[in-house]
Amino acid sequence: MRDVFRLTCLIVAVVLITGCAGLFLSAERPRVNISNIQPKDVKLLEQVFTMDLRIQNPSESAIDVKGLAFNLEINNIPFATGVSDKQMTIQPFTSQVIQVEAVTTLANLLRQVSQVQKSVDASKLKYRLKGTIHTGSAFARIPFDESGEIAGPQQ
Repeated sequence: MRDVFRLTCLIVAVVLITGCAGLFLSAERPRVNISNIQPKDVKLLEQVFTMDLRIQNPSESAIDVKGLAFNLEINNIPFATGVSDKQMTIQPFTSQVIQVEAVTTLANLLRQVSQVQKSVDASKLKYRLKGTIHTGSAFARIPFDESGEIAGPQQ
């Protein structure tokens, strides 16, 4: 009787472990890119930007977005951070745009201006957007880390 119980527990554990592992290995991570960025509120020590982020879902399962948090680097220098509590469901093989706020400080803004002035080609700025999509479960947060280019300041 004791051996049957142990065998049953072992089988249940193996099924649970392989089932959960399959969920995370088969799902392709969403891609998150900046589709627009505009100044919203400019104060002396803090600047707020409105950003449109396009979230693409390349997997066969819908993604329930309960919120997200992110850090934005421009030209490899930390620039802004942001969070959003906007909720949406992104169906399989589709994309949606979510509008978020990104906050930066005067020091980060001055670093960027200085970097652009030193740059030979300031027409394009490289960015890195790194963060987490929250799905409502502590075990199902989806990290993202995307890079791209945005148009630099006009001469």
